[in-house]
Amino acid sequence: MTDVNAYLGRINYRDSTTANLNTLRAIHRAHLLTVPFENLDIALGRKIALDEEALTRKIVERRRGGFCYELNGAFAALLRSRRFHVSLLSARVARNEGEGPEFDHLCLRVDLDEPWLVDVGFGESFLEPLRLQTKVDQSDPGWHFPNRAKRRSGAT
Repeated sequence: MTDVNAYLGRINYRDSTTANLNTLRAIHRAHLLTVPFENLDIALGRKIALDEEALTRKIVERRRGGFCYELNGAFAALLRSRRFHVSLLSARVARNEGEGPEFDHLCLRVDLDEPWLVDVGFGESFLEPLRLQTKVDQSDPGWHFPNRAKRRSGAT
C-alpha cells in the first residue's frame, strides 16, 4: 500500500488507528465525508485498474473519488494496513425493478468481535458500519434500517 499516513491525511483522519470498532466507525465516516463517489472514468471509457497501488494512487495522490470497486478496494487496503480483518463481498443493488446482477456492487465485511458491513463506495449510504445481521433494527446518524425478518413475519 502507498503511504498510509498520506491516505489518512487525504481523509482528514488524525485519531487512533487501533483495529477496534470505534476506529472503524470513525475512519469509515471520515472516508465517506471526504472521498466522493464518482464514475467519470467509466463514463469516459477509460481503463480501470483495480490493483491496490492504482486504487490508492487515484484516491490519495490524484485526490479523486471512484466507484464501489475502487473506493472499497482502497479502503480495504487501508484497513488491512491497520490490522483489521477484511473480506470483499459481492453485493447486488436493490432497485425499483428488482435486484441488480451479482457483482453489481462491492462492499466489505470487517470481523471484530462480530462481523460488520462496511461500505464507502455507494453514493448515498450509511455513515457508520452496520452489524452484519438481519434480525436487529439498526440506525446511524442518517438512516434507520428496520429488522426485515420482523417486517416479513408481521411481528411488531
